[in-house]
Amino acid sequence: MGPIKQHIYVGAMLVVALFAVPRASAIDIVLDYSIDEANEGWFSGSPEGLARRASVNSAASFLSAIITNDNWDAISVFNKDLSFTDIAASSLNDLNGNPVAGLPESDGAGFSYNFDLTNLSSVGANEYVIYVGAFEFDSGTSSHAKAGWDSSDRRNAAGNAGMEFNTWGGKMYFDTGDTWYTGQNPGIDPTDDYGIQDPNKMPTSDITSDNWDWHTSLHVWKGFELDSIDPAAVNQSDLYATALHEMLHALGATSSNMSTYVGVSGNTLIGSNLVAEYGGPVPKSSTGHFANDVQSEVWDSNGIISEVTLDPNSLDATRKYLTKLDAALLRDLGYQVLDTFVTAPTADFDNSGVVDIADLDKWNADFGGPGSDANGDDFSDGADLLLWQQQFGDGSVVANSSSVPEPTSLLLLVGLLSAFLRRQR
Repeated sequence: MGPIKQHIYVGAMLVVALFAVPRASAIDIVLDYSIDEANEGWFSGSPEGLARRASVNSAASFLSAIITNDNWDAISVFNKDLSFTDIAASSLNDLNGNPVAGLPESDGAGFSYNFDLTNLSSVGANEYVIYVGAFEFDSGTSSHAKAGWDSSDRRNAAGNAGMEFNTWGGKMYFDTGDTWYTGQNPGIDPTDDYGIQDPNKMPTSDITSDNWDWHTSLHVWKGFELDSIDPAAVNQSDLYATALHEMLHALGATSSNMSTYVGVSGNTLIGSNLVAEYGGPVPKSSTGHFANDVQSEVWDSNGIISEVTLDPNSLDATRKYLTKLDAALLRDLGYQVLDTFVTAPTADFDNSGVVDIADLDKWNADFGGPGSDANGDDFSDGADLLLWQQQFGDGSVVANSSSVPEPTSLLLLVGLLSAFLRRQR
C-alpha cells in the first residue's frame, strides 16, 4: 500500500469510529411447504404453483427483513404437531405420504387433522418456521385462509418471563377453491409499489388517477387497487396480502396473545406502541383482528393511508400492505420492527456478507476502476468510500440514507481524498 492510500485508510477508520451504523440482525422466517407437497402440490411444479409460492415467499422475506430480533435460542429437541380445520377432504396425506383419515367436525361440513412434524428435528437460533399448506375448505366456513402459532416454547429470557411472545413457529393454509391473484409480485421491498394516492385524504369521490380505493360511503381507504395496474386482478383475492395477513397470525397476532402480551380494555387494544401510533386505544374485533376499517399509514410509504393488514375482511383485486399500526402490534408482542426498509449492503465489495476492513482493502485495490462500486456508477471512488463508511459493520443498510449522519466535513474529506487520488493515479 502506497503512502497516499495509507493516509486514506487511516482517515476512513477515524470516520468509522465516529459514525458507524449498527448492524441489524433479522428473524429468519422459514417457510416449509412439506404439507402442501404431500397433498395438493398447490405451491409446486406448474407455473401457477410457482407463482403462488413466489407471492407467499415475498411476504415472508419482507417480514424477515424488517423484524430484527437476534436473541432467540435454538430449539434442539422437537416433538410437535400441527392442526388443520374446515377441510373438505375426508382423507389427507401426512408428512411421510401416508393417508390419514380426517376427524368429522361438529357442523358436519368438513374434517380436521393433526399431523406430527416428522420432518423437523430442530429450529435454529432466530428462526421461525411456518408450515404452508393449501386445501379445499369445506362449505361450513367463510374463511379463505387460516393461520396460527404452535406451542408454548419460548426462545429467550423475556419469553420465559412472559414479557414477550416467541415460539418455534406455526402454520398457514389457503383455500384452493378461491380464485387467487399472484401477479405484481412486490419482492422483498414493496416500497416502490405503493403507487399514488389522492392527496386529499377525505376526497368526495374515488378518483381514477390514483391507485388506492376510497370507499365513498364508509369514508375509509380500503387498499391498493390492483386492477388499476393489472386488469387480470379483477374478482381475484390477492395472495400476497392474504399471506401477509395470515403470517401476522402465525407470528402470534391472535386473541389470546393480544390479552397476554398486548393489553385489552373492553373492545380496544391498549399496547403502548399501538396507543402511541394510533393516538389512543385501538378498536379491535373479537377474532384476533383490528376492528373493521381501522385506518393507518402504510409502513415506509410517506403518508399513504390504508385499511390495516390485520382487518378481518378484504376486497377482491385489492392489496393491503403492512401498515404502521400492524408494525406497532408486532412491537407490542415483543418483536423489534424497523421503521424503514433495509437492503443488502452495497459496500460489501468482497461478498462476505458483512461490510468490514477487508472491503476497504478491496476498495483501495480497485480505486479508479470499475470494481468496488457501491453507488452503481461503475467506478470506484470517494463516493463508494462514503457508502462503505455508512455501512461499516453491517449486514444490512437502511435504504433511507438520510438517517445516517453525514457531516459536511465528512463529505468534504471524502471528496478531497477522492480528487487527490485521481490526480495521483
